[in-house]
Amino acid sequence: MNQGKILAIDDEKNIRYLIRKEFSLEGFEVVTAASGEEGLKLLNSRMFNIVLLDIKLPGLSGIEILKQIKQKSPATEVIMMTGYGDIRTAVESIKLGACDYITKPFKLDELLALVKQAVKEKNRDAGSGEKTGDFQKGDDGLFIRCSSPAMQKVYELVDRIAPTDHTVLISGETGAGKDVLAYEIHRKSLRQNGPFVTLDCGMLTQSLAESELYGHRKGAFSGASEAKPGLVEKSNKGTLFLDEIGNIDESLQKKFLRFLETKQIRRVGETMEVRVDTRIILATHLDLEEAVKKGVFRNDLFYRIAMFNINILPLRDRPEDIVSLAKHFLNQFTANSCPKRIAPEVNEALISYPWPGNVRELRSVISKAALMSESDSILLDDLPRNIIAQKTTAPHRPKTLENMEKEHILAVLAKTGGNQTQAAQILCINRKTLYKKIHNYKIFS
Repeated sequence: MNQGKILAIDDEKNIRYLIRKEFSLEGFEVVTAASGEEGLKLLNSRMFNIVLLDIKLPGLSGIEILKQIKQKSPATEVIMMTGYGDIRTAVESIKLGACDYITKPFKLDELLALVKQAVKEKNRDAGSGEKTGDFQKGDDGLFIRCSSPAMQKVYELVDRIAPTDHTVLISGETGAGKDVLAYEIHRKSLRQNGPFVTLDCGMLTQSLAESELYGHRKGAFSGASEAKPGLVEKSNKGTLFLDEIGNIDESLQKKFLRFLETKQIRRVGETMEVRVDTRIILATHLDLEEAVKKGVFRNDLFYRIAMFNINILPLRDRPEDIVSLAKHFLNQFTANSCPKRIAPEVNEALISYPWPGNVRELRSVISKAALMSESDSILLDDLPRNIIAQKTTAPHRPKTLENMEKEHILAVLAKTGGNQTQAAQILCINRKTLYKKIHNYKIFS
């Protein structure tokens, strides 16, 4: 039985040979390429379910290849293969749309497990209707309310804004969870039974952006063999979520501003306007105020969309959310298998790591750990080496007694899995004293 089509792009002949040999035995159809340019030619001529892509390649880099793959075929899943020294680049690839990464040298069983997981999730998404980023429409169990004060303020704002039809701008670093929050706003709105349509503006080519948004009539341009409604029309009676809105060009900004003001659109090549009833949610990782100052983003559009701005802090600035998020993801990935727990030393390592890829990177790490763990616990050996190294080499800077006490309380709470009674016993204080310290330090276990 054909498990799927894989394209492996790596300049190392031995790796290409091993992948082709081992994955073929598992029922995959495998094609290999020794360079990015060769890989792109193959991608132009045939479809692949998964691309295994080395980051360091002669000529075009793996990152450049990834960008082109995601522009031409956003649905193609890409797993990056990287050396230990390229971890930051691998994390950057997750931000650009790669579904995961693996560090060299790797075990073929580990890579095979990642590929099978990616194929499984891809097949599930294909049969689940409207895809909305890392979650599915109607799957309420995939949303978790984090306990940090910063996120509690976010949820308070969401609860107030969701039932209205106001346009919302969500800002924050890539991977912080803007798409998940956008869907939560839709789910709590009066439009929850309508469509939730998403578009990543960062993946748009400028020539086709207007057609994607507003649609086109038959023959409007070369290749337009039939009329096609745009995503704005498809979101009628529901919500339209535009991710990375800061990436659209000035011409499209002007037309989008007009739509926001009139709620009317005109398909490319047509003269008739169509009224659309939709709620708009936008997201960006850019500083749009700075973009306005530089003249690359219209100030009138900015003021129109920024009336309600929700900012999500990066994960490194809310470490108290890390353990609960890790548990949440682990429960997701082990829902149909034996339940697992996270060892206390793993919680400490997760808290010590700065998470440049934010929640998306944490989810990826827990996914791999759940796949590769051979016991009923996630252990340090199940984590990527860069996270373990961060724990052992974290710089020791002078700290205040308050900071040291707060960090120690956080570490003990991580060790006890958030159990305050056990934490108080370890700290040799009563639970009431611990509760006061948790409140004073704004720690939410």
